[in-house]
Amino acid sequence: MLHRLLQLIDDDSSQATAIPLTRKQCNLLTSFKGHSDPLPYLPTPPPDPLGTHMTAETSVETASKIEIEVHLKNWAGCGKAILLQLQKQSQGLDEIRSNGRYVLVLPSSPSTADQPEAHRLPDADKHSQALRVDPGILSGSNIEGISASVPVNEASEDKQQFSQGTDTHPAAMIVPADAIPNVDVDDPANESATGAEALQGPAGEDEHEVAGAHTITLPTRKRSNGAAELDEGDEETGRSRSKRIKAKASQEEQGVRKDPLAKQLEQWQQGEFRYLDHIDEQVFDHTAALMASSGVTAVASVRDLKASVLSLVGPQADKAEAKKQLTGEKSLLKDLAVSLGAWNTQMSSTFLHGAGFDDPISGPGVTRMSEFLTYFEKSTADPHGVSSTVPLLLDQGLGVFVHQEWTSLDEMALQWIKSLLARKPLSGNTRDQPNSTPYEAFIWPDNLKETVVQLLINRDEFVYERVSSIIMSPIGSQSACREDFAEESRCLFPMVQNIFEIHLDVYGRITNPRSIADTATKTAQSDRLQRWALFAHQCMNYQTGTDDEEASEHRDSIRFLWSHAVYADLSNMCSRELIVSYFQDLQSTLQRSGRPVIELRNNAIIPEISLEAAGRQLSRLMTMDFFVNVFNPANEDPIALVENLEPILEKSVKRDRLSSTPARTIRSSPQAGVSSDPDEGPDASGIAEPEEAYVEQTLLFLDKASLSMRLLLWRKLIDAYSVIQYAPRILVCYLRCIGLIAHFLQSPQYLSQTEGQRQTTLFRWLKSLDDLLRMSLSLALTNSKSLDCMDEANLRDAMSDLAALQHVLHTFVAWDDLIRTGLRDAPKQPNNSANLAHSNAMDKFRDMTIKIWTLQYVLLRDFAAQTSVNALLPDRDLVLYLKLTHRALGSRNYCKMSNKVLVRLIKEELIRIDTFADSELESAQLALDLYGLTTCPGLKEVDDHGCPAENLDRQNAVEMIDRVLVQAHRMNVKDLIKSELRNTIEKMQQVIKIPKTTASVARNKDTLDGFLHSPINPLRVYRALHGVGELPCHKLHGETFQIAEKGWYFLQGYMALSKFRGQKKAVPGMTQDLDTADRFFRHDLEQGFEKWETWYRLAQVHDARIEEHTTWSSEKLNDNMPELVNLQRNAIHCYTMAVATAERSVEATFDMFQKMADLYSDFAIRIYGSSREPFSMEAFGVDAFVKHFNGERRGMYQSVPFKPLGLYAAWRLASTLLRRSLVHKPESWMYVCYGHLHWKPPRADLANRTWYMLGKCMWKIHNCSDATRMESTREGFEPALDAFKMAIQHLPGHKDNRHSEKDPILEPHYKLASIVHKLVFSGRLGVEAGCETLTATPYGRKTPPVQDFDDWEGYILQVLKALRSADKANWYHRMVVRAARTLFDGSPNDPIALRAAKSELSQQIFTKTMNVQVWKPELERPGRHFVYTRRYAQFFLRLLHDLKERGGIEALGRKIRRKAGEFFKHGSLWQETCMAHLLLLRQYCLVPTELADSVWKNISHDLFVQNADRLEAWAHLPSTESPMIDVLREAIELKKTNGNLMKPALIEDLIADVYAHLHQTMVPELILRSNEEESRGRMRVDHLMNMENAVVSTPSPEPTIKAEDAAPVRQRIRGVGRREIQKRAEVLINKPASAQTSTKAPKTPPPVNGQGTPRSTVQVIIKQNDASKDTSSVPGSIHDSADDESELSDVEEAFETAPTRPMFPNLAEVKEEGDDDDDEEEEMDQDSEKAEGEEAGAEAEGSGNEGPENAEDGNEAVESEPEDDDQGGVEGEETYHTPTEM
Repeated sequence: MLHRLLQLIDDDSSQATAIPLTRKQCNLLTSFKGHSDPLPYLPTPPPDPLGTHMTAETSVETASKIEIEVHLKNWAGCGKAILLQLQKQSQGLDEIRSNGRYVLVLPSSPSTADQPEAHRLPDADKHSQALRVDPGILSGSNIEGISASVPVNEASEDKQQFSQGTDTHPAAMIVPADAIPNVDVDDPANESATGAEALQGPAGEDEHEVAGAHTITLPTRKRSNGAAELDEGDEETGRSRSKRIKAKASQEEQGVRKDPLAKQLEQWQQGEFRYLDHIDEQVFDHTAALMASSGVTAVASVRDLKASVLSLVGPQADKAEAKKQLTGEKSLLKDLAVSLGAWNTQMSSTFLHGAGFDDPISGPGVTRMSEFLTYFEKSTADPHGVSSTVPLLLDQGLGVFVHQEWTSLDEMALQWIKSLLARKPLSGNTRDQPNSTPYEAFIWPDNLKETVVQLLINRDEFVYERVSSIIMSPIGSQSACREDFAEESRCLFPMVQNIFEIHLDVYGRITNPRSIADTATKTAQSDRLQRWALFAHQCMNYQTGTDDEEASEHRDSIRFLWSHAVYADLSNMCSRELIVSYFQDLQSTLQRSGRPVIELRNNAIIPEISLEAAGRQLSRLMTMDFFVNVFNPANEDPIALVENLEPILEKSVKRDRLSSTPARTIRSSPQAGVSSDPDEGPDASGIAEPEEAYVEQTLLFLDKASLSMRLLLWRKLIDAYSVIQYAPRILVCYLRCIGLIAHFLQSPQYLSQTEGQRQTTLFRWLKSLDDLLRMSLSLALTNSKSLDCMDEANLRDAMSDLAALQHVLHTFVAWDDLIRTGLRDAPKQPNNSANLAHSNAMDKFRDMTIKIWTLQYVLLRDFAAQTSVNALLPDRDLVLYLKLTHRALGSRNYCKMSNKVLVRLIKEELIRIDTFADSELESAQLALDLYGLTTCPGLKEVDDHGCPAENLDRQNAVEMIDRVLVQAHRMNVKDLIKSELRNTIEKMQQVIKIPKTTASVARNKDTLDGFLHSPINPLRVYRALHGVGELPCHKLHGETFQIAEKGWYFLQGYMALSKFRGQKKAVPGMTQDLDTADRFFRHDLEQGFEKWETWYRLAQVHDARIEEHTTWSSEKLNDNMPELVNLQRNAIHCYTMAVATAERSVEATFDMFQKMADLYSDFAIRIYGSSREPFSMEAFGVDAFVKHFNGERRGMYQSVPFKPLGLYAAWRLASTLLRRSLVHKPESWMYVCYGHLHWKPPRADLANRTWYMLGKCMWKIHNCSDATRMESTREGFEPALDAFKMAIQHLPGHKDNRHSEKDPILEPHYKLASIVHKLVFSGRLGVEAGCETLTATPYGRKTPPVQDFDDWEGYILQVLKALRSADKANWYHRMVVRAARTLFDGSPNDPIALRAAKSELSQQIFTKTMNVQVWKPELERPGRHFVYTRRYAQFFLRLLHDLKERGGIEALGRKIRRKAGEFFKHGSLWQETCMAHLLLLRQYCLVPTELADSVWKNISHDLFVQNADRLEAWAHLPSTESPMIDVLREAIELKKTNGNLMKPALIEDLIADVYAHLHQTMVPELILRSNEEESRGRMRVDHLMNMENAVVSTPSPEPTIKAEDAAPVRQRIRGVGRREIQKRAEVLINKPASAQTSTKAPKTPPPVNGQGTPRSTVQVIIKQNDASKDTSSVPGSIHDSADDESELSDVEEAFETAPTRPMFPNLAEVKEEGDDDDDEEEEMDQDSEKAEGEEAGAEAEGSGNEGPENAEDGNEAVESEPEDDDQGGVEGEETYHTPTEM
């Protein structure tokens, strides 16, 4: 290749120095040769571009014949070849040879000429792209905004280019090159844009002039074998198919077997499609009925429409057969269905981005006036187009021209032009006119038109001179005869006329207002046109005298006159009146000549010369002034525009409505004097009035005008009305425009187009229709007066038009159903942007569907309002229309389109029409569509329509309150708080909110707070039972008050309360729900106090708080009782107001009576619970509410406001309330609310126990003391027994379907057995009567009855055993304690009975490590659990004390100390435990009280220190074992465990006494032992010798001082302090590790010797923090984990000091209070009375005379003093003084 290039450029030196190749060449060079030419589409350059190596022979041969290669074998190809060669010469790329002979060389292969140009780029075009084209002879393809890239189909290029219209003109060849934008064909955006232009045709072209929508699918890089024309799997060629293709072919051959899942899917698809068909039939049938009632003719049925769609695009569609059947008016449905099935990018671009109605014909830099003129000129075109019978000029007669030779290119070009324009018949001409030129007889392809224009403009001077010389030479020669002149110029005269018409067409194009040609181009073309116009005029003058053929003369004359008239109009050389007269004369001439029709198919400005065309020109000219005035920007008067334009447009619409066919018959103008009847002559009636003529001509013009022109006029009218803001007429104009589009799509003008043209036109006008629907619907919905100008006739017309369009758009709906149900796949798009465009286009169709159905309803509604007297359309029919439409479109998820306009309209109509059918269902569907809220959870008809949720505002939320409340009241509140309706209510409340407090609300709030914090007045409670009692309330008004009156805030609070009460909790939970309920209930009451149920639920909120505070721990009961008292007081106040309000306002209904029964029962339980422990009537106290009073006798004084409610009165009040509850619920031991909005607890038996609670109240009333009863008479016990029997009768049995899975309820059974036992034990009931009474319970019937009192204990124990056996889960602890109490009561001093009672308690309640296993049953009152644990601990503590089990008391004490939150009054219980432990320790060691005082008073501090050291040394000996040390150790451990919870004085006294006892008993023995050892040491020899030496060395005594000289000095002897004793005791017990032993001493008292001193026994070393682990806890105990906890060795030392009380103080209080709720209290009372005398002395000794207050002060003073480790006591510390100190 390099050598060849060197040869071409004559580089001899490089060739000489080139190194020859010595190795074999590889195939790589061959591969590179295919890429050596970077521009393969350009022609191959000559072998020698410089011509330096041409031989003389070659030069001669080339000069003699110059071949011009033709790439297309047709006239256009030859012309392009000539033009290309001329351009080469003009640009210097080819030399001009004067002696050459030019010939054309046609392509050898005929397939090349037949190949469509869109598929390949000809070489001529390749060369032309590389050339620098002169702007004056531009060879581009765009013609004044008209795309020359005409789409082609399977036919040849030339035929297809012209078969789609004749409007494309080559006049654009004179446009400058820089005026045409450079378009990248590879850019998708430009591709879509150019595609849209190709579909739309020339700017502003009418629908009948737009090219079809045929497109070309370019081949992709990956081609199939079929596309490459290769056989798949050809064995001969060795090619094999891929695995994928083989598998696909195998599936196609064998068929895909449908599995069951696929079959089910197919069945579902068919069912879904049938369902959509069903709802479509309903909505269309109902709409047709409405239309018939309104006087509108219905369109075809929806069944036929869907059948047509299925036949075209269905899964089993036969498109060919369907297209044959769908003709006429059904062509519109066919076009839309076929387009949807074969959607492409161009369709998306046209439908989405095409010119809409808002600005249908505007463009950049174009004014409204220019737009109108463009459309006005287009309106004169022939609406019928070109006849399809005219042949297309391809290569007819081309052979004669090609076989000629010419000396120059100019001669060749002239001959080529003459062959096309001169009147010389061609060989391929088959027409009857032998004198017709190819310009007249054939249809030229667009490329041929372009070539002719380019040659005429490029060689205009040469053509003009040669033609004029040929024509004028015979004229200048005098010897020439006339016959020679006529014979030679016969063919050239038509050529001149044709050239003149072509230049006229070009000039009309570039002078178009939308033209982008510059002034120089227009001037040059104007000069050419003027020169050829004069030349044609001269030729016509010559031809008039030479032409013998009258027909030809007549036709040429008519053409000449017509073209000059058009020229005069374009050039503005004369007035409009003169031009009108020209065309009138032409009309007359044509009429006289027999109405000939001359078709100039290749000229856009003069497509036809006929009588009808003359009429159109006259109409245009005569109405030009009117329309110019309309579109004149200077005319700014909208009223004048309306007055002039609207009557014309309205008359035009009426003419269209009255016409039988959409196509209008063109009639000739009356002003022209020509009758519309072709057989008649000129109009004999004369010229009509000017005004009438003007109107008639305008109407005729509009009849023939295009749809774009008419819509433009309506748009102008809409703009005028918009200026004056007259909405009613604007809506009328919109509807008129919709009607025009609807009529056009059904007119022959649309149906006569080709399929591609119809599809393009359809999408274009659907885009405009979408804009009109949007503006019309927006105006109709937002302006209440927009329909004022719509009378019945206009409404009928508009509804008829919309009905037709509904039918058309439902074609898309039917096709969309196929896609949605999976019966058909959506058309595939080439890329993501195309997919997005397709999706947007489909959404636009859905949007249009929603808008047109909504607008139809608006018109129907207005029609119904205008015809309300006749009741043609009642509201129920309109409602049904909305309902069916919503269902049909919502099922397809269309409701979200167009900003949910249909849903919003239905919402407004739902409020407007009171009798809206199925308003509940519709409101629920609307809430779901608009806000995503579920308001009817139980309605299955409510479907998800796929609407995105909007933000709910307050106004809409308030409007939804009524419907939501209706649904909420229908549901049980238990189900409500778990349903989706609860979320809806919460979202609504977030929007509604609680408004700010106003002055009136603030006053009501203060009244409410003051009432709730006031004391309980018994008189108010009693009066409430009679409905008396109210609070002063300020009257309120406004929206908040109305919301509260509807019950909205009550519902919020009640849901929060029910949510809290419905939770199953095993640990303490949060109380936010209670806070929420309290807030809403209070806000509801602040709006008005006469709401009994709100009072009732607020009371339940306070009860729930009490239960939450007292269920999990006793901390509130022990440390914060005032808060619980306030909650009880608030609850009782609320119950009081609820009863008072309900008694005077509740309606007598079953539901209300059930609620009242619940209210009475809850109120009774609250009063009874407040009267019992742990609350003990504190809520009814009034001591904290002392007020000042002024009496006549006493003056100013302080006192309580009233006498509080007594205990006995509280029980009587509770029993009264329970009896009232039983009036409405006598058949149930418990009450469960099944009414509206009533809480249903997790277990039905957890509700109120009416009979059971009544029995307890009656028993308290009977068994109370005289002091409690005061003056009231004691009632018998029979009512109590009867109440318990009724409770047992109404208990749910095991076979109850509501409680079959639950444990039996044992409370009534146990209570009956307990009371009967008490009555029999006290002698108030006989044994036989007791046994008979217990037969009421099934557990008593199983035990044989007894008759003797001695057998009663065994009998009652058997009954209790049966009850305990029924308690499988060990929930009920009362039976266990009752059994233990029964054993204890029989023999309280018998150790066997004591151990039996202990055994009963140890089996279930107390474990080996003293864990208290007492669970809270579900039916137990709040707070009672901790009362029971305290009493059980007290009872068990007494048993251990009586059994002298010091170790058990110690272990129990440790558990009690650690579990402060599990015992009521924990401080006092701990004090009692400590007292019992201390008493046992004293009894064990037999240490008297106040022993320390007597011991330490006679001992000095120094001696105490010496003796303490002796004791410590002795105690730390490994062999030392003493029970006293063990007692001392236990006492010190008890002190540490106490941690100042109880005052440690008693413990310290015991420690001091034990230490003093050790000092008193052991120190003398230790001193004696020490003296004996010392004496034995003195007797030794070494000791005696030391004594002698000491005597010898003894110094002389000092002189004594006289007694009288010495001053008297009194020395202060220090005593022994209590703190030092405690410290010495702690040191004493802390034996070193080496001295500790593993032996243990028993906890029982050791044997005592005769001297009262315990004998030596094996000691027990009580180690600190030594706690055994319990493994015998009852399964399921709440204390199971207690065994793993550490002992209280590090308890805080800052506990409050509890007052000192007797060891078992409550045992003595039982009888006094009459507090016998738990049966064992009476027995404990009796036991405490017997032991009171015995224990009083010991307790008094232990506590001393010092009170809790004084002891606390002293103890704090002692503990606050600093310690002195060096001395035995300090100042201010309690010490034991010697007698000398006293």
